[in-house]
Order: sequence, then structure tokens, then C-alpha cells
Amino acid sequence: MADLLVGRGGEAAVLRELIGGLPERSAAVVVRGEAGIGKTVLVRSILDGQSASGSRILRGACAPMSGSIAYSGLGAAMAAALSRSETPPEFPSAAAARAWSIQTLTDVLDTDASQGTVLLVEDVHWADWSTLDFLAHLTRNLPDRRLLVLLTWRDETAQPDRLTWLGEILRTPAVVDLPLRRLTERETSQQVHALRPTCTAETVAAVYRLSAGNPYLTLELVRGDLAVPASLRQLLLARLQVLSPAACAVVAATGTLARALDDDDLLAAAGGAADAADAVREACESGLVIRDPVVGCVARHPVVAEVAYHQLLSAERRDLHARLANDLAGRVRRDAAASEIAEVAEQFHRANERDAAFSWALTAARAAEKECAFAEAGHWFAVASSLWRPSELAADRAPQRLVLAERAASLLSGASRHEEALALLDAAVTEADDEVGTLGALLMRGRLRSLVDDLAGAMVDIERARRLVPADDDRALGQVCIAHALMLSSYARPAEEMEAAQAALRHATRAGDTRTIGQARREIGAVAANEGRIDEALDETLAALEIARELAEPEDLAVAAMSLTYVHGLRGDSDQVLRVVDTVQSELRRLMVDEHWAEGILENNAVCELYVTGRWDEALNRDDSKGRPPSGPAFKDTALARIHLDRGNLRMVVDLLRGQELLAVDDQPMMKRDYAGVMAQLRLAQQRPHDALAYVLDAAELSHDTEDELVADELLRVGLEAAVAAHSPDDFDRLVALLGRAVSGFGAAAVAAIVDGERSRIRGAPDPEPWLTAAQEWAVLGRPYWEAQARVRAAEALLARRGQAGNRGRATAELEAARQIAEQLGAAPLLGRIQELAKVARIHLDDSVTEHHQQPASDTDPHPLLTERERQVLALVVAGQTNREIGDALYMSPKTASVHVTHILGKLGVRTRVQAAAEAIRLGLDDNPVPPA
Repeated sequence: MADLLVGRGGEAAVLRELIGGLPERSAAVVVRGEAGIGKTVLVRSILDGQSASGSRILRGACAPMSGSIAYSGLGAAMAAALSRSETPPEFPSAAAARAWSIQTLTDVLDTDASQGTVLLVEDVHWADWSTLDFLAHLTRNLPDRRLLVLLTWRDETAQPDRLTWLGEILRTPAVVDLPLRRLTERETSQQVHALRPTCTAETVAAVYRLSAGNPYLTLELVRGDLAVPASLRQLLLARLQVLSPAACAVVAATGTLARALDDDDLLAAAGGAADAADAVREACESGLVIRDPVVGCVARHPVVAEVAYHQLLSAERRDLHARLANDLAGRVRRDAAASEIAEVAEQFHRANERDAAFSWALTAARAAEKECAFAEAGHWFAVASSLWRPSELAADRAPQRLVLAERAASLLSGASRHEEALALLDAAVTEADDEVGTLGALLMRGRLRSLVDDLAGAMVDIERARRLVPADDDRALGQVCIAHALMLSSYARPAEEMEAAQAALRHATRAGDTRTIGQARREIGAVAANEGRIDEALDETLAALEIARELAEPEDLAVAAMSLTYVHGLRGDSDQVLRVVDTVQSELRRLMVDEHWAEGILENNAVCELYVTGRWDEALNRDDSKGRPPSGPAFKDTALARIHLDRGNLRMVVDLLRGQELLAVDDQPMMKRDYAGVMAQLRLAQQRPHDALAYVLDAAELSHDTEDELVADELLRVGLEAAVAAHSPDDFDRLVALLGRAVSGFGAAAVAAIVDGERSRIRGAPDPEPWLTAAQEWAVLGRPYWEAQARVRAAEALLARRGQAGNRGRATAELEAARQIAEQLGAAPLLGRIQELAKVARIHLDDSVTEHHQQPASDTDPHPLLTERERQVLALVVAGQTNREIGDALYMSPKTASVHVTHILGKLGVRTRVQAAAEAIRLGLDDNPVPPA
């Protein structure tokens, strides 16, 4: 092997170090590269060298046709654990069964070996999904020590969904990416001379020119004829051309099973005739097949088997599979593992023998389902559905075609293969309503369409299902009604949604359908929450969550938790929101192989709750990673951006929002609404009110007349502020019309008062009373930042009414209350507004304001050399005044004010007035009093 390890010193050292460190830590490695680059040689040579170290080594490998054979890549020792285990008689859900299978396999790796365990899985690019799911879970949840997961991957042959899997794996912090490069000419020379010491320089140059540094191709060239074209596949074809057809079939057969072949397999591949043994010997003696009496027979290199198989004619391939299928079928035991049964099914299917393929596919599906390999079970049910014929009914052999398709889709969806499941049903469901299984298939397709955000298509399926359901079938009626309720919730039709959910509850109760009961109670609770019946909402959502827990259904658990956090938020119970989020996230991670889509939303709910209740530092310090890799923009980033925006950290805001653009799309109205709200606030801070208004109007059009409108009060408030700043009364009225129902949602009295207050501002006659009402309402609801904002507006309106006695004193009280809140929150921009308003009005506030510890470190000198006059100008810049207004206040011309502003920007190291204002507040440079008039 030394000749093939040339140029791999660094990679070998990495692997030896990881294995040597197993007693103290765990790790995962992906060794990847093109065919022939030396992946297998590298990992096997390193592991062979560790055979005396005391480490336990478990070996597995995937094959080109192993993608539908469950756990085929893990090796016999691990895969057998599932068939040997005494499983509980019934799991509450598919997710619970998957969690059990993952844990059962993980337990095989749990060892007392002092030097740890190495799990080697080669050629993972060909792996089945159960193997991929297990490896993904394992690499994300490695034990603290004593386990190395060692994977090999061929770069150029993977399917797109496998490449996505690889990308997610490589983002896992514990995974080491070890790509293998081609060898240099010098390294190739070393390899050639190790193989054939007498090679001349001309021969080495010719080999390198043909192999381009590929070690395996170099090996074959040195052993063969340098006249062969410079392609590994072409070289191997030349090797195969000298073999008899039967021997070629033997070589091809080594790539048809997800394991090493035994002698019986090889003899069957050769045709079973008298000269079959001669063909097997010929294949082995050619060096293209390696025969080990203990391990079995494998191709010299996986590419050898691929090339041999692809050079067969279609009829020759079918004959090969038929011979293997019949041989395997005759040897399968009654208690065979799912992988053994799937081997037979795969061979009959590829042999195009319909009757046998149908029967074995059905058997393989049921066996895989029993072993909780749901992706593979779904695959085989789908194969059976595609092969089904009416004659199956006469023989009472199998369920109906659509029943099989619906079962396949259900299992694939349970394995998170939603798009694959939907494509299957799209192909299976016809326009005819009289075929058995149509109702179930429509309900399943409706659920799948809603999962991929095809709400219109889902509604079509649900409406069609409603017409088909028998009047006396309470279970089906309940499922149709709850599906209808879920669709109606997306279209903001609460009365119809409540009616459908209550009907679902009645039917499901009579039928004893616990899952539908839980879903119906959840929807009833959601409508009650939006209508302000908080106690009823709490009872219903708590019941729904407990049912979801009992059934161990991740989807129901996640959605019920989202509803419950919303209800607890309405009750102002932040601690309960956090408790539900932390508890359910933990439960989901025990049930799910991959991260559930709702985990990020739950975390966002927690951060939003901490934001609105003023627990900003707690929100910024939450750690929701739990060892999981980053998987793109975090849902909570928009909520975190709000905090940084309200603290004046505009640079951080821009960084957080950059990733949110991917989520803020029309088919995600909630994400777009939140993103638009923060972007609008950012544009207002940058004195770009028209841009802010554009963001809000775009999102408002999307939210209008949907369930999202009910919770769009923050979007409405920032939009009205932008309309006032842009002097656009028409857009003001348009926003009120688009988001009018937000006034009836949470904090209805406060939101209605703000609408009135903003309306008075846009009319040029600020009225303090609505703002005072809003401040009181926010105080009662525990929303301190919004309370402080309302108090500042109230103070502005009071000071604008100079002729009314007592207004100055009331304004002072409002500003002082707002100042205390802003200081506590570290809300620097709001604090700056308060201070400037007090200065202009000659109001003295408490001087105890201190810089909040969360303010970012400055990139500039903490005490820029500003003159006294420049500090006075800067204070007015912070207040948002124009050059003309600054000139009027300081008795200078607008041009002189402009010159001062230019000097200030340069000294602060910023480019805009907004940046200067934020920097001044952060550095405490905005406290210079303006000279009295």
C-alpha cells in the first residue's frame, strides 16, 4: 500500500492524530475526492496500522445499487442490531420509531474499549437514506470521547440531494473535511518508482501525462500498457475486453449488491452452467475481482464494477439481475433482515420481472417498516404501487394501487422526504373519484402541498376530499374537517375556521381519533387567542400540547408549542414562553433525526418575547445552538436586529438582516412582515422615510385579509410613523385600511390610541391624550420600550401646546419616565431623543444616565477633538435638525452650519448625519447645552 500513500503524509497524520486522541475526544472525518484518488487506500492503511492499538473498528461500505436497501452502508454488525432487538409492540408515532432505531444503532457504538471505536463507512455518496440519517444524527451528536466516524465520499458521482446532505454535514463543527488532491509530477514519480524501480524518466513523464496525478490510474498504467487512452474508465474497459462474457458478468455483479459477494452469488452471476466456476476463476485471476474466503469477493476498485456493468447490453443486465434474484430468493430465510429481502426485491425489479418484483417489493416495504427504515419502506411501497395491476385484487394479494401510494407517501413524508412524497402522489392520483384509496390519497396530498406552501393546491384537494367522504365515517370526516380548518387559518377566516375545527372535534371524539382531537383543540385555541379569549385559548392549547406529547408526533408537538408560546405571550407570562420553548426544543431533538423546521421559529418566539418585555440582554445571550450546525439564516435574527437597532448598533443590524433577505419572500408572509418592519425602522433611523414606507406597504399588501393581518400591529405602527415623516396622508389612510384588523389584535387599545396619535401628528395638531393612553396600556401589558416611545410622543405633543397650563410639568414627568426606561434598556437613540427634547424645552432631567454595558466598542478615539461650537451643532444633528434649523437655533447661516457638520463627520470618522448622531449618542458627546435664545 505504500506506493499509493505517496503524497498523503499530511492526511495520514490527521487521521492518526484523531485515532490516537480517541480516549479523550470524539470526531468525524469526511475523506473525499475523485475516483481513484486514494480514499479507500488511505483509510484502510491507517486502520490496518491501528489493529494492535486496542481500538474497535466497525467497517461498512455502500454500493451503486444500495440506495434502496436500509442501513446497507453500516455493515452487518450494526445493521443486524435492528433485526435482533426486541422492539416494543407499537410505537406512538413514526418519529418515535425512528428515534428508537437511531438509539439502537448508537448503542452498538457504545463501548468500554479504552482506545475507543472507529466506524468506517465507505462510498457514502451511494448510501440509502436510513444510513445517511443515522450518520447525520451521529455526527451532530457525537459523545464526548471514544468515537471516530470515518466516511469516504466520491465527489463527481453524487446526486443533488446527496450533495445537499454532504454540505450540511460539512457545516457541522465536529466534522473534519479531508479532500484529497491529485499528486504532483514529483509525487507521481515516487509512486511509479515504488511500483517499478527500473522505470525511466521518460516512462514516468508518460505516466504522469496520462494519469494527471490520479494514483489509481497511475497504478494501472504502470502495470499495463501506456498506449491505453488517458482515462481510467477507458483503461478498465481495455482490461475487460480480454475477458469472456461470463467473466465480465462476474465482474459486473460485484457492483449489484450492497455487500461483498459469496461464491454462490458469483456462480449465479456467471450463469450457473458447468463453466461458471471457470468464469469466476477467470475474473479473479484477472485481478479485477479480489476474492477473500472470509470477507467475500469485491471489485478491485468500485469503478471496475461500474465500468463492467455499464458496458453490458440492457438484455444482458436484465439476465444478470434475474439470475441473481432467483438465486437470492432461494436462499432467503423466513426471519431475514429487511436488507436481505430488499436485495431480492432490487434484483427482480431491475430484471423487469413484474410479478416477482411486485411481491418482493411489498414484502421489502413491510420488512423495512418493521425496522423503522421509513424512507426505504416508502420507496418499496411506491415500487409496489407502480407495479400494481387489477389482477392483484382477484388473487387477494395486495391493497389497492392508491392505498399503496398513500402509504408510500406517508412513510416518505415521515422521513422528511416531502417533495418526493408529493411527486409520487401527483403521479398516482387521477381525476377519477371512484378508485379505492382516492380519499386517503387526497388528504395526504393536501397535507404535503401545505408543507411545501402550495396552499391553493391543498385547498383543491381538501374540497375534493370533502365531496368523497361517506356521511357515516366519523374518522374520515374529522380528518377532512381539520384539514379544512388548517387551510382556512391561512386565509384569515376565523369564523369558518372555528366551525370546521369544532366539527372535526365532534367527529374525532366519536371516532376516538386522538390525533385529530389534539389538532382540533389547537385550532380552536388559536382562534380563541386571536379573538381575545385568552383563558379558553390557554386550556385548548395546553390540551393539544399534551396530546401531541402522548402521540410523540413532532409536527403536532411543534405547532402546538408555537400556539402555546403565543398564548403565554398574550398573558404576559414570559417565563412560561421560555419554559415551553426550551422543553419542546429538547423533545423535538429527541424525536427528529434532522432539525425540525419549527425549532427556529420557537427560538424566535422566545427572543421576541424577551424583546417586547425589555429583557434585551437575556435575548442577546440566549444560546439555541445545542451543538447543531448553522443551517442558514436564523429566524431569530430579525428579532435580534430590533434590539441592536433600538440600541443604535446599526452595523450589527445590517449584518443580521443580510441573511434575512432569503426568508423575506412572498410565500412567507410572517417572515416578510417582520423583516419589512425592521428595515422600515432602519430607514427611519437613516432619515429615509419614503424608503421605510415602501417596505411597509409592500408587506402590508401581502398581510392584508390573511391571519397575518391580526398580528401586524408593529408593522402598522412603524408604517404610520413613516407616513408622518414622509408627509403622506394618503399612504397613512391606505395603511390603516390594509392593516385595520391589527387594531383588534393584541394590545388593541394601545394600537388604536397610537393610530389616533399618529393621525393627529400628520394633521399638524399633535394630541397628547392618545399617546398617554397608549403609554398606560403598554405599561399594563409589560411592554416597556413601546411605553417609553409613547411617553416621548406624549411629551412632544404636550410641549407643542404651550398655552395650556400644566403641560410643561406633565411633559417633564413623561420624559423622566421614558428616560428611566431607555436608560435601563440601553436604548441609546431613544435616550438621545429624550435628552434633546429636554434641552430644547429647557427641562432638567436626572443626570444619572450612564452608558449601557452592551454598547459596542468604538472604532474611533473615544473623545474626538470637537470644539464647543461643534458639540452644539452635533447635539442638534442628534435631534434630527436640518442645517437651516441648526442655523436658526445657533444664530448662524445654513452654509456655516453645513461646514460645521462636515468637520464633525470627519472627526467622528463617519459619512452621514445619521451615523454621526448614533456615534455621538454612543460616545456621550450629545450633552452640550444649546445657548439660550
